[in-house]
This record gives sequence, C-alpha cells and structure tokens, in this order.
Amino acid sequence: MGSEYFTLGFQAAGVRNAFVVTRETINRKFEAVMESKDIGILIMNNDDFQMLHERSKERALVQVKPTVVILSHDISAEENLRIMIRRSLGVDLWNKKD
Repeated sequence: MGSEYFTLGFQAAGVRNAFVVTRETINRKFEAVMESKDIGILIMNNDDFQMLHERSKERALVQVKPTVVILSHDISAEENLRIMIRRSLGVDLWNKKD
C-alpha cells in the first residue's frame, strides 16, 4: 500500500493486491485492508505509515493478521522488521546461535 511509485515494483513482481493510496484515501483503505481475511501481510513505507491516524498506527503494530511491515531507510527499520516477522511467524529469523 502506498504511492503509485511505491506499488509499481510490487505490481511488476505479480502482487495482485497492490493498493495505490493518497493522503486523502490512505486511512479509509488501510482500515478496509486490515478487515480483509484475504491479506496476510501489508507492506507500507514509513512516510505513508506516518500519514495514518494514531489509532490506525497502534492497530498496525499490534494486530497479527495482516502483519504490517513498514519499510524505511532508518537503521531501526531492520529491528522493526525483525519484531514484525517474529510476531507473525513466531520465529526469530535473525536468531544467531553461538
């Protein structure tokens, strides 16, 4: 979910449910996607995520299905992705055994 530019790569890769949203439509579409039983993972970039209402952001961080993955250039993004995958799958893919 995101701008036309953000979703283009997903569409080219064959993702059927790539939702183009604007500042005016993002909250309404986000709520619809979160209610959908057919979507397991929702990928957004951080800029779009920041446009959501606070209530929607909180929901995104606690709801397991669909799992919301927020992409960012920030260093902490990898840790956020790790937490979301662990929450969704129940497995820590980054767990390193000594």
